[in-house]
Amino acid sequence: MLSRFLSRPFFLALFLWFLTAAILYMLINMVAMPYVAGKFKGTVKVPALVSLPPEQAKAILVKNDLIYMLDSTGDYSTDVAAGKILTQYPETGTEVKKGRRIWVKISKGFKSVEMPALRGLSLRQAEITLQQLGLKVGRVREVRNTLIPAGAVIGTSPAAKATLEKGREVNIELSMGKDSESEGMPSLTGMSLSQAKEEVRKRGLSLGKITFKKDPKSLPNTVLSQSPSAGGETKGHSVDLVVTK
Repeated sequence: MLSRFLSRPFFLALFLWFLTAAILYMLINMVAMPYVAGKFKGTVKVPALVSLPPEQAKAILVKNDLIYMLDSTGDYSTDVAAGKILTQYPETGTEVKKGRRIWVKISKGFKSVEMPALRGLSLRQAEITLQQLGLKVGRVREVRNTLIPAGAVIGTSPAAKATLEKGREVNIELSMGKDSESEGMPSLTGMSLSQAKEEVRKRGLSLGKITFKKDPKSLPNTVLSQSPSAGGETKGHSVDLVVTK
């Protein structure tokens, strides 16, 4: 009976029209409408989250129809306290669609290091050691000392083995050697060439031959050795230096 019904052109055309309409309706409802709804979805600017506690940041994002996502790696920081939001992506003020995921990292706070022993090192060597640990040279005070050669570190504040946050300043006491009447040749090893020249000039000595030598363990223009050696006789002598290229 259906074949007889469809054999008539009018009813066949009517059947095909209804079938086509049904297929188009399904396509529009399942494909086109979700696409259009997403395309014209409302937007919002990403709020500032850095330095906030995670729970507060999460509440702000929910209020703005955004999704809180945690990057579990975290990172150390000298600016943001441990447990607070350190970074966010996308950044503050970026315009995004509602429902967007906002990724955050949590600060681990300061990274601590152990204060090294610097006694006996030159100021330049001490500065390099501190820089390698993420510490800084603070106030440098020169004092007379009969046991430590001139130009060498006597002590530091904080003292060796103290636990410090990276970025902390370390104050240094630097030996001036014995009284000027009795002191011998100053220690120039570890100084920069400009510092060594200034030290020679201040002591009324004359600079002799400067020899340059490669040394991968030292910075360029660092004094490797001297002649006469530290503590030696100064009278009638010029000071020869071996310096890194």
